[in-house]
Amino acid sequence: MRTMFDPVFSKVLVAYDGSDPSKRALDHAAKMAAMFEGELIILTVVPKVSVPVYSNAELGAQAMDIASLQERMRENYGQSIKKAEEEIHGLYPHLKVDTIITEGRPASIIVSEADKQGVSLIVMGSRGLGGITGWILGSTSRQVADLCTKAILIVK
Repeated sequence: MRTMFDPVFSKVLVAYDGSDPSKRALDHAAKMAAMFEGELIILTVVPKVSVPVYSNAELGAQAMDIASLQERMRENYGQSIKKAEEEIHGLYPHLKVDTIITEGRPASIIVSEADKQGVSLIVMGSRGLGGITGWILGSTSRQVADLCTKAILIVK
């Protein structure tokens, strides 16, 4: 049965990195999108591997290793998002699900994709795979909340 109105949360974007908090966020996001007969966008942002820049020629081999590490990270994140999409399709076969995988700074990409996709709600876990970097720079969820004008649900 279709609703007679355009629900507030008809297009939901969930930030997903494979961590337990992001899995809980995905669960909430899928339930909400299904409840409102809407659409779910699963966004994975692969953080860029960064290294200090040196002028030593011996580091050329390390730079190539960094590129292969970045590619392996992209493959791992890609497998994770594909598995998540399959699980959601199994639970909610009629739910429209799109996936996006990209690289960069997670907070700014989440905000820009939310704007670009015209979502009505962003759902994300309270802590992802940020580690010490997240502790130093501030959590991604806090940065998104600071940068964004969309409704945000932060799941613990």
